[in-house]
Amino acid sequence: MLETHRDSELRLLARRSPSGGGRKRTARLCLIAILSLLPGAGMVSTMLAQGERDISKEYKETCDRLMCQCGCNEQLSVCAMQNCSSATPMRAEIRERLLKGDSVEAIVQSFVARYGPKVLSAPTMKGFDITAWIMPFLILCLGTVVVVWIVARMVRPLAADAPPSAALDPRIERELKDFEEES
Repeated sequence: MLETHRDSELRLLARRSPSGGGRKRTARLCLIAILSLLPGAGMVSTMLAQGERDISKEYKETCDRLMCQCGCNEQLSVCAMQNCSSATPMRAEIRERLLKGDSVEAIVQSFVARYGPKVLSAPTMKGFDITAWIMPFLILCLGTVVVVWIVARMVRPLAADAPPSAALDPRIERELKDFEEES
C-alpha cells in the first residue's frame, strides 16, 4: 500500500511539472499572441465580437420578454436564484436556439406554447389583455377629472354663502329703509 501511495504522488508531481504539460500551454499562448498581431486577425476578432454582441442583444431581448417559472416573479434576465430549476434550463435553451439561428419571436412563441401566456413578462396587445394596457391610463384620467372637480368646488363660493343682492328683492330694500328710519 505504501508503494501505491508513492506512485500516485509521483504521478501527481509529474502532472504539475512545467516540463510536462506546461510547454504545450506556453506554445499555445505564444501562437495565439503571434496570430493576434497579424493584420487580418484584428478583423476576424472584431467580426467574432460583433456576431457575439448580436446574439447577446437577442438573448437579452428574449430573456426580458419571458418570466422565470420558479415562482420568484422575476424576468428571466433578472432571476438571481443560483442554479434556479427554471431559469437555468430556459436560458440554456434560449442560447442554444439563438446559436442555431431561431428568431426571438419564434423562441418566445415556443415558450408560450409550452408554459402558456403566464410566461410572458408583459400582456399581449390582443383581446382582453389590451385592458391591462388601457385601464391604468383611464383610471389616471378619471382621477384627474375628479380632483379638478373637487378643487373647483372648493375654490368657487357657494350660492348660499354669498350675500343676497338687494336689487333682486324689493322687500329687502323697503325693510332696510324702514330700519334706517327707525334708527
